This record gives sequence, structure tokens and C-alpha cells, in this order.
Amino acid sequence: MIPFSVSFDLNDLNNFSGNHIVRRYRDVKNVFLKQDPFLEKENPIIYEVFEVARSEREGDLTFLITIIYPGTVQGEYFMTKGHFHAIEPTAEVYYGLSGRGLILCQNKSGDFEAIPIEKDKAVYIPPFWAHRSVNISCEPLVFFAVYPSHAGHDYETIEKCGFKKRVFAQNDKFILI
Repeated sequence: MIPFSVSFDLNDLNNFSGNHIVRRYRDVKNVFLKQDPFLEKENPIIYEVFEVARSEREGDLTFLITIIYPGTVQGEYFMTKGHFHAIEPTAEVYYGLSGRGLILCQNKSGDFEAIPIEKDKAVYIPPFWAHRSVNISCEPLVFFAVYPSHAGHDYETIEKCGFKKRVFAQNDKFILI
């Protein structure tokens, strides 16, 4: 691999040339506490990931932009699936570009943190911590992320165990339940 640069035009990511992952409601409905028949029918996009194509070699880094759209499922804010890294002793950094959200972090011992993310705020997710991003605003939550390319993703553990707390809308604010 040789050094390179990538342009992310946040106003027009349709021309992005890397991996584009789209998660619609039906793809992620099981992460929410309740189901929503209207969203089932409409099947809106909950979030998108624009990931720079890369190797999975140790020492390389993967970087991406994630957009989580505003909305709720029966009062629970739109969020990502959440994951541990398959190679657990790997960290990740998020840098907020727009919107407001929370990064939910939990380790296998049950320790839990909810870290705010917004424009110009960086969040460090240490090794051994699962993480999930939640949009708590009425605009898209957009952030840049970097992690070791060989880290991989363990979604299965979160699918089985979930996170200790969920984020709901209440009186134009968020609450953790």
C-alpha cells in the first residue's frame, strides 16, 4: 500500500468510491426494544457508512464516515447495531462532524459509559469495549471514525446480550433506561 488521500464531500457522498453500507429499518429492527409497523412498511434508512476500501493487514488503519439519520422507533432513538471488535485489544476514535449523539460503550464486565459526540468533539473507545452510536438530535449525526483494519467486528455478542441501557426521547431530551 502507498500513501493516499480521499475526499469526503459531505454534501454529495453519492460519488464516494469506497464501501457503502446502508442499514434500513428492516435490517436493524431487532436492535430496538419494540417494533414499529409504520417503519416496517416504509423501511427508511437508519444509517449509512462510507468506508475507505482497505486491506485487513495488521498495522493498517480503516477510516470511514457514518451518518445516522434522525428518528425514533417507538420513542427509542435511531442507532447503529453496535459491536465489539473481533480482535478485542483494538481501539477506535470517532470525530464529530455534525449533529449530536451518544456513543454507548460497554465492556464484558458490565461497565457502561454514554459519551456525548457532536461537531468537533472526539471520542476514544478503548480496547475491549463494545460501542454503539445513537442520534439524539433532529438532524443527521455525522462522524469520522478510524480503527485498526484487522480489528474486525463482533456483532453477534451484542445481538445476544445487548447493551445495559437504551436511549429514549422524552420531552425534547434524551433519557437512558
